[in-house]
Amino acid sequence: MRPLSLRGRLTLWYTVALVLVLLLFGADVLVVQARLGIRRADRELDSVHATLATVLREELRELDSPQLAATEAKNAIASLGDAIAILDDKGAPLAVQLQGLTVPQLVPAAGMPAARTLDTAGGNWRVHTRPERFGPVAMTLVVARPLTDIAREQHEVREAMLFVIPIALLLAGTGGWWLASIGLRPIAVMAKRATSIPLTGLEDLGPVPRDDELGQLARAFNGLVARLRAALQTQRQFMADASHELRTPVSIIRTAADVTLGRQFRQEAEYREALVLAGTQARRLGTLVEDMLVLARADAGAYPLRPVNLYLDDLVEECRRAVGVLAAERGVAVTSTGASDVPIRGDEELLRRLMLNLMQNAVQHSPTKGVVSVDVSPNGSRVYVRVSDSGTGVAEADRARIFDRFVQLDPSRRADGTGLGLPIARWIAEAHQGSLSLESTGPSGSTFCVVLPVAS
Repeated sequence: MRPLSLRGRLTLWYTVALVLVLLLFGADVLVVQARLGIRRADRELDSVHATLATVLREELRELDSPQLAATEAKNAIASLGDAIAILDDKGAPLAVQLQGLTVPQLVPAAGMPAARTLDTAGGNWRVHTRPERFGPVAMTLVVARPLTDIAREQHEVREAMLFVIPIALLLAGTGGWWLASIGLRPIAVMAKRATSIPLTGLEDLGPVPRDDELGQLARAFNGLVARLRAALQTQRQFMADASHELRTPVSIIRTAADVTLGRQFRQEAEYREALVLAGTQARRLGTLVEDMLVLARADAGAYPLRPVNLYLDDLVEECRRAVGVLAAERGVAVTSTGASDVPIRGDEELLRRLMLNLMQNAVQHSPTKGVVSVDVSPNGSRVYVRVSDSGTGVAEADRARIFDRFVQLDPSRRADGTGLGLPIARWIAEAHQGSLSLESTGPSGSTFCVVLPVAS
């Protein structure tokens, strides 16, 4: 069986809810009607009781016999059709009008309430019992009235409900189907348009003038489409840049091999030169592939962090010594200052890579006899690591581009890096709930600032 459509399910749920509401409403109407009927019968019986007591009082003033007075009083109101029993002070009947009841049914037993409902084979009766005193004479007056009118009214109400409820359900189901169709029509239109949206271009669901839930859905979908296109564009750009960057070392290695093998005999020095060139490009290619894998795993959220407790200043000093070899070749001095014993919790290998990337970048952009300084400054719950170089600075138009992938502002230094150092460094900082930014730049150099949380 095919599952019900959303419109069908909405209509079904609406109809089921309406059935429950109508049933509860009908039951409540019947209960309230029965209570109101009982109250009306009680008021009428109170009136009959008052009339009977008045007649008895008048008869007792004229006659000496209580039994004769009871008989006369019973006959005076017998035309009302109620069941009547007048009892003496010992509970013996003085006068009765049974109307189909029996004396044991009509005469109350000890402990019975003053107002009660009597269930008989011929129907329910409402019975009132009240003691009265007429001077020295004490009597108990019992008056009962059938509840046939209430039963008839309830029967008529039930018949009306059996007729009205199915019609109401039919009209409500039809109206619910129509309303569901109108309410879901915008969703159907959005779904139809969504299936025709290409992965390229700027198409989406269009402007959303609505402020209701459907408008929120359309805006959320438009945002999702925009994010998907941005992710796809980033992926395509990454693949294009990666292909371009990988092609250069591969081409150099292939060309060196072709040229070297182009002649049958070569000198040992020529072979060595070709192998040195191939090895250099292979190392550059390996670094590039490793950086690309790191970013790809970071984008996919699949790069696990292995946090440990460590001292950031010790890690910075270790990286400074490692970069010192490269700096010495270039004639650049690397110095470090700041606080000691700064505890943090993070992935030691990634943090080491972050510091090495920043220091190597600073050394590469510093001139001969330049200075690269590293400062560690804790401040409250954060620690600030500032890496400063003595290069020419970053142009204002390029400040937003330096953290993009494969961006190298100085073409003469393309052989020294892959253009992925700063993007990887920023990702590592953000993965540790920190940040990396270009704090200042100018003709005298640039300063990059890493902010990391201090371990408690």
